Amino acid sequence: MKLLQILLFCLLSSGFLFAQDTQTASEPQNTSTEVSAEEQTLSAVKKLIGFIRYKKNDKALALVHVGKFSEKLIGDHKISAAERKEFEEAISEYIVNKAFPIALKYFDKIDITYDKPTVNGKQARIGSSILYKGSDQIKFAWILSESEGAWYISDFETEGKLATEINRTKNIEPSIKKNGIKGTISLIQKAAKN
Repeated sequence: MKLLQILLFCLLSSGFLFAQDTQTASEPQNTSTEVSAEEQTLSAVKKLIGFIRYKKNDKALALVHVGKFSEKLIGDHKISAAERKEFEEAISEYIVNKAFPIALKYFDKIDITYDKPTVNGKQARIGSSILYKGSDQIKFAWILSESEGAWYISDFETEGKLATEINRTKNIEPSIKKNGIKGTISLIQKAAKN
């Protein structure tokens, strides 16, 4: 099974940069400030790119919400908790072995332009673009989700379509129908190794 290369981009986040300033007139001056959700989301994306560029795959993968990403790929299919865990592990392996190297090809030594993040509750979107090979402008967006106070990449959008939606309808759903969830997991694991 060949997963779309776009699967790579669909993840990331961080965002543990919090500082509360609850200063009163009698307290000494404190220079810490609260970091906005917009700044946290953008920081997460930039960290992901940095980790990918320096091939720190474990740190990069920690910025991706593989659980949410996998949930979107599985869609309405009912699977056991053990199968879900195995699916997430296969997706993680695929991201590290296939998606990150592809991202490195696009993001290495190339400046990324970011739009102002749009945050709506626990979801965020950051439009971005790069000039690939000096002339091809590629536009895309990072989709982030907030979980337990941190922001994580949970999807990737290109040409107005989510990577999880494309991969679910073109790859995952047909494979589950044909091979079952166990067979699909095996195919993802095999694709991650090749």
